[in-house]
Amino acid sequence: MSKDRYDIYDDYEANRKRRKSNSAPSGKRGKKKKKRSLKAKFFMVLFVVLLVYCVSALGYFGYQYYIEDGTSVSQGDERENAGLLDMLVKPKLKERTTFVVMGVDKDGDRTDTIMVCCYNQPLDELTIISIPRDTLVEVSDDDFKKLREEYPEPGKKGMKINEITHYGQEKYGRAILFSEIEEIIGVPIDYYCTVKFEALNYIVDAIGGIQYNVPIRMYYQDPGQDLDIDLQPGLQTLNGKQAEELVRFRKGYSNQDIGRVATQQEFCKELIKQLVNKDTFFNNAGAYLKTFFSYVDTDVKLSDAVKYMAVVKDFNTDNINTYTMPGDIGSMYGFVGGWVLNEEEAQKLCYDVFQKPVSEIKAERESEAASGSAEGTTTSAYNDKSLSVQVLNGGYTNGKASAVQNELLNAGYDVKSIGTYSGDKTDNTRIFVKKEGMGKKIQEQFPGSEIVVDPTTASDHDIVVVIGIKYE
Repeated sequence: MSKDRYDIYDDYEANRKRRKSNSAPSGKRGKKKKKRSLKAKFFMVLFVVLLVYCVSALGYFGYQYYIEDGTSVSQGDERENAGLLDMLVKPKLKERTTFVVMGVDKDGDRTDTIMVCCYNQPLDELTIISIPRDTLVEVSDDDFKKLREEYPEPGKKGMKINEITHYGQEKYGRAILFSEIEEIIGVPIDYYCTVKFEALNYIVDAIGGIQYNVPIRMYYQDPGQDLDIDLQPGLQTLNGKQAEELVRFRKGYSNQDIGRVATQQEFCKELIKQLVNKDTFFNNAGAYLKTFFSYVDTDVKLSDAVKYMAVVKDFNTDNINTYTMPGDIGSMYGFVGGWVLNEEEAQKLCYDVFQKPVSEIKAERESEAASGSAEGTTTSAYNDKSLSVQVLNGGYTNGKASAVQNELLNAGYDVKSIGTYSGDKTDNTRIFVKKEGMGKKIQEQFPGSEIVVDPTTASDHDIVVVIGIKYE
């Protein structure tokens, strides 16, 4: 008899507890012991960009060498070499591949950006879940003993998740970090990728810059952290230094690190879209290779990476979903202002991404599509979470747009940008949509709001949320 959803949830929770009691994995995934630096804490770069694309370039050049070496596939050899070509064109992959991308400071001492990614092959979708660096966790007794062997030792089992590699250092840090991540997501990690901060500067400059709509005015200077950030809002082409400034900026967001995570995720999508362009990829393959060899540390084998060539070649960048691990700013383990996970919501999100049967996902989507079609062509219901959203502050309180952006991102909506509304201010929130039928789902987030079909206001986005004066 097949298990129902609640049985699967029970198994999920049991697996989490078992991993907690048996953590951590062996220390083979250690980090080089380095002195802590006050220099800039960093950013994130997506595995698909700096890992899959880079190692795919390796596979590409290997295949070119195969041709140039005189053993290429001629007409007479096609049948004999069909197996090799099938592996490159139609790889056999796991249903889901789970990997962790970690962005580290210059000395690699702390993991200030943690993204858990899942590629779902049957759906051809990539999901990225950011774990805020201030997420509060409590390591197991065994892991705490291991951490106390290193210097500096933690004073208590509760800590911010980005501190684990600092305390555990080379011998235990990365292994215990992965143990904590696996406890949160409920499944094992297949691969990891650690990226140095120089990577973003180099790769963005190498391809001639990245077009991006900077959401807010970004200005912050801190010589002690080597920070000199000065960006104006609006669509522009960012060079490597400016891209680094964008992803490192956090002091201007009302919720600081969570606001930065949202911007990082959106920037990551744009970076992938521009890097996946075939002309960009092949014209800059050398830069991708240098990035991989100089700035990336990973446990992905070349033989595994080659299997993803077809995925990279054909992947639709619209099939990228981003989330932040659900939670809120709060206190725990003696910390004030850390990110406290909402265990119920986090469990549901992780189940949906990492464990939910693909057949069930497809059935639900087909049902939603049929339901939308039944409402008619002029008033059909759109899937708001697949549409482009902009949030504009239509009130007088600073930081509202950023706060709402994070709420919507956590709920699964694709918020492209935020800004300030220049039109008339109203008490209630207005949701401007490009077409009839849009905005009905997102309206549930704003009680008392109204939907206005206005293709002019919603010209650059499908949905524009203008926050009302009385929005709390």
